[in-house]
This record gives sequence, structure tokens and C-alpha cells, in this order.
Amino acid sequence: MLIARRSLPLLIVLLASSPAIARPALDAARMSQLDRYDVLVFSDPHANGIERGKAIGVFDGTPEEVFRVFSDYAKWQDYLPRVRASTVAAHDANHAVVDIVAELPWPAGRNKVTAVYTHEKLPGDVYRVRFGMLRGSMKQYLGQCYIEPWAPGRTAVTYEIVAEPDVLAPRSAINRGIKRSASGFVHALRQRINDLHRYGFLHPMAAPSPERSPLVGPPPTPAAVKAAASPEAKR
Repeated sequence: MLIARRSLPLLIVLLASSPAIARPALDAARMSQLDRYDVLVFSDPHANGIERGKAIGVFDGTPEEVFRVFSDYAKWQDYLPRVRASTVAAHDANHAVVDIVAELPWPAGRNKVTAVYTHEKLPGDVYRVRFGMLRGSMKQYLGQCYIEPWAPGRTAVTYEIVAEPDVLAPRSAINRGIKRSASGFVHALRQRINDLHRYGFLHPMAAPSPERSPLVGPPPTPAAVKAAASPEAKR
């Protein structure tokens, strides 16, 4: 706890100065895939041959619901496949210090990380969570999650992660593992939210936001709506 308290202010400064989330540009085909609940997976160069894995998915639920489930870190061990333990060591209104034990594929094995998660509520019913390692057995553990409205009652989640184990392994193998981790997290979080809805354990604390995600572009103009509904357009 003392180590976390001493390190927390420095890490918060580092997270605040990190570049804003860079969402991949999506064409119409990828947008359609997202709307059909596909999870899209990408990667960007990070440093020294290590990549930052990215995954995007659309969830049934409000941004506030998704943020509430994402930030319930003590429950990660209940539904994230490789997380064996997750304990909140300290928290305040905008931060949480979390101890995580994860069982990674060979040769990485069991790893322990203490990370700080910084929460932001942005305009337009958008939530952003940035995280980074305070201490642990990995070389690197950092990333962020961007939660935004997709359509009324639906939410787009962009999850980014760099998780480099302290092992001798080809960079290509580590990067494949990072992309799998990003994709697996989005799938598991969405399934968790679906299960909580199904059993009546998750309810919105506010009405679904009418905000539209930047992913889907600006709303259609009245003229465009009229043209689309015309008999000529249906032929």
C-alpha cells in the first residue's frame, strides 16, 4: 500500500501525458461488421518491436453500464479467462490500484501486476480508462479503454493493451499474444454484460444516451432521410 501511494502521483502524471487514444479509421465494410457484433482487431507499433493490441466491439448496454462493469475490478477474476485473482488495493473517486494475477500461455506462465486505473468522464456520455503498471513481474503492462455511445442502448468499446512478459521469446509471438489479449478481453467483457442483463443484475442508472458515436459519422439530414424513403430509392 505504501509503495502504491508513493508511486501513484507519478504514474497519474505519466498517464495524463500519454497520447490520446487513436481509434483505427474504419471503412463502411468494417462499420457494418461492428454493427453485426463482430470484434475487430488491430495493432500499432509501440516500442522496440512490441505492438499495442487494439480491439473494438459493440455492446448491448449504455456506456454507463459498460463502464460500471469494466471498473468493477474485483470481479475480473470471475469472468476473464486468464485472470486468477484481482484485488482492489486502494481507490478514490477517479483512480483504482489493482493487484492482478494472470496465468499466461507458456513460456510466460503466472504473472503478477499492480496497476493503477485512471477514470475520466468525457463530454457526450464517453468514458475513458487509462492504466499502467506500478510494479510487477512483466516488462510492460499499459493501455486504455474508450467507451462511447454507438446508438441508443448500444455502446462501442475500444480496448488497447501492451502486455509484455519478462521472457525470452520472439517479438512476433509476443505481439500475437497481445492481439489475442485485446480481443479476448472485449469478448469476455461483452459476455459478462450480456449475462448480467439476462439474469437481471444490471440496470441502467440513466436513460440511454441519444448521442451518436464518431465511429458512425454525423446523423443523416432530413433531406437524406426523405430521399432514402422515396419510392425511387426502394427500386
